[in-house]
Amino acid sequence: MVKSELRISVIIPNWNHRQLLVECIVSIGDTAATLSHEIIVVDNASSDDSAAYVKKNFPAVIWIQNDTNLGYAKAVNQGAKRARGDFLFLLNNDVKLLEGTTEKLVNFLAANSSAGAAAPLLFYPDGRMQISCRRFPTPSALLLESLGIDALGPFRRWKLTGEEHLAAGVIRQPMASALMVKRECWDEVGLLDEGMPLYFNDVEWCYRLYKNTPWRIYLVPEAHVVHHEGASASLLGYRRKIAFYQGLIRFYCKHFPFSNRLPFWSFLSFW
Repeated sequence: MVKSELRISVIIPNWNHRQLLVECIVSIGDTAATLSHEIIVVDNASSDDSAAYVKKNFPAVIWIQNDTNLGYAKAVNQGAKRARGDFLFLLNNDVKLLEGTTEKLVNFLAANSSAGAAAPLLFYPDGRMQISCRRFPTPSALLLESLGIDALGPFRRWKLTGEEHLAAGVIRQPMASALMVKRECWDEVGLLDEGMPLYFNDVEWCYRLYKNTPWRIYLVPEAHVVHHEGASASLLGYRRKIAFYQGLIRFYCKHFPFSNRLPFWSFLSFW
């Protein structure tokens, strides 16, 4: 068992989804009640009654209020700077932790010195498993994905299969919808890139972890989370696609220098 003094800081960016946020907060209490923890919600100028409702019904929650929507990456970084925990648990506001999830992730990280971060399996509300873990989106990986090719020589598809999810072990890039990170790992890798406000900031953070540090990321299939995928992002309309390509292009320009010499349309051709 993990000692209670190993404090967990749960960081939840929020934008206009009070009901899902409340379900998320309640599930944290249900799965982390025996562990010393704090919950930090960073609100990106929600126009619903999220703030008033949470402050009234969950007074222990630390609420950080932004006057404008600063994006996911900025909100997570704000929460991380405020956090006091030995473990940072990044959660979307549209997730619900199932029994034992928090404890299983903390125990795994505490028992494995090479593990800098750990992710649970994600499930849709209807019980289907989500494909939430990927390899890094190199040009070859994206090309194979667009062509529907599983493998070609040393190259493999970008998204892991369901069987690969259940096999667990070291993974490259899980979705940060639910990701627990050791404090020392977070500090060594650094903050999320705020130039990627919505998409690819988690990809880029994981890429830096493997590029610049000896830490590893693991999938813990015994830990389960229900994920209402894209609940907040769906409210953005056409701006969602703009944010997607903004993150993708920045990722390539930052980590694949040759991409600066490629025409803009070459990025779009992979999709």
